[in-house]
Amino acid sequence: MNKKAIQIVYWGSLWGIAEATLGYVLHMAAIQLPGVPGFVMFPIAFYFMRKAYLSTGKPGAVFQVALVSALIKCCDLLITGNIPIRILNPALSIVLEGLAVALVFAYAERRKIAIGFASVFSMGVLWRAVFLFYLFLISLIDLPAALVTDGLQFSLRFLFLESLVNAILMLAYLKIERIERVVAVTPLVAYAALATAIMLTLAF
Repeated sequence: MNKKAIQIVYWGSLWGIAEATLGYVLHMAAIQLPGVPGFVMFPIAFYFMRKAYLSTGKPGAVFQVALVSALIKCCDLLITGNIPIRILNPALSIVLEGLAVALVFAYAERRKIAIGFASVFSMGVLWRAVFLFYLFLISLIDLPAALVTDGLQFSLRFLFLESLVNAILMLAYLKIERIERVVAVTPLVAYAALATAIMLTLAF
């Protein structure tokens, strides 16, 4: 496994661990506090994607990290009784998050511009807009799509309010970020993180 692949597996696995633990807790909290997972989880995911980008210097690595995290999430399909659509939808959102961040990083790199508020806000709006369109399509065949079927206010909160809160948190992180030399990650550490992410995903 080359150094780039090790970094991708490592950061993707840490993202998977965060989804399986903090994500689980926040989704439970969302019963009383709707929107909390959306406010918090994308900035956390952004942290892992940013680290992967800095570690490899490649915007494409960001998307690959998201694929690792999404595949970890899909391990829930191995558990009998789980409803596939309730696993595939979060996995798709992870992939779309990675794609949006990768595209914005690539654009900023090509234009030689710094990542600012407009950039991080556009990341959230971009992946959420595509995800809402997907939910609209599956709602036509009576699959669960609450963000669309529960009314326009829920869709707008998801698209704009959550993206705004995300952007504020992500920009705050970028302001305090310290770009240090790439931390060496061994294959053993990367595989251990991957195994831990899978076990926690199956456990929760």
